[in-house]
Amino acid sequence: MSEHTARTRRAVVTGAGRGIGRAAAQLLSERGWHVIAVVRDAAGAREAFDRSAVEVRVADLRDETSLATVAAELGEDGADLVVANAAQFSPWDETVLTADLDGARDILDVNVLGTWRTIQAFSKALMRAQGSLIIVGSGGGSHGDPDFGVTTNAGAVGYAASKAAVHVLGRKAALELGERDVAVYVVDPGLTATAPGMAGMGARDPRDGALSILRPVLGDGFVPAGSFTRDGRALAW
Repeated sequence: MSEHTARTRRAVVTGAGRGIGRAAAQLLSERGWHVIAVVRDAAGAREAFDRSAVEVRVADLRDETSLATVAAELGEDGADLVVANAAQFSPWDETVLTADLDGARDILDVNVLGTWRTIQAFSKALMRAQGSLIIVGSGGGSHGDPDFGVTTNAGAVGYAASKAAVHVLGRKAALELGERDVAVYVVDPGLTATAPGMAGMGARDPRDGALSILRPVLGDGFVPAGSFTRDGRALAW
């Protein structure tokens, strides 16, 4: 982290227009961070953050130029934290044999390449501040999650494949950026109610999911860089 005080630390959160990303932006703002919420729908986000000290910026993870524009606005102080959260889900009943590959390609573009573009766009800002990068993974892309891991069911294959790739991307980024004084964490929010009907499945509130992904910077315990965790506890990749 930089030597800025907590009240002046700057965080960038992608996918901050709804769900876990919105909750993460709000939590950081409540803790005194200066938050830049990266969204696709500016009007909806500005309404959501109307009474908080959150700046809204529009960028599309499919477009590296729009991400670079947001990164350039950070200036010499850089970013103390970037949360690469934006992602798309695939249908629960999507399997290898039934998947619409055009839809799968879109999910891979957003979830994998979008995360990659985010890392590239904000890497220099993170290095200037010696900050932290939090990459939101998923138990759905893990070999160790007993409920939703890749060995448990055939569904949501596009999402699972994308998050497995994101985990590899995060681990590789941890090795490279760690040499440049940037701590990289891959985190799982747990099953979170980000779509209709998920609360009935026992999914947690988005705020609880946000607390899980922010544990490396907001939690009381130590989370090692380069790890894959949920609620600060190690998960099997």
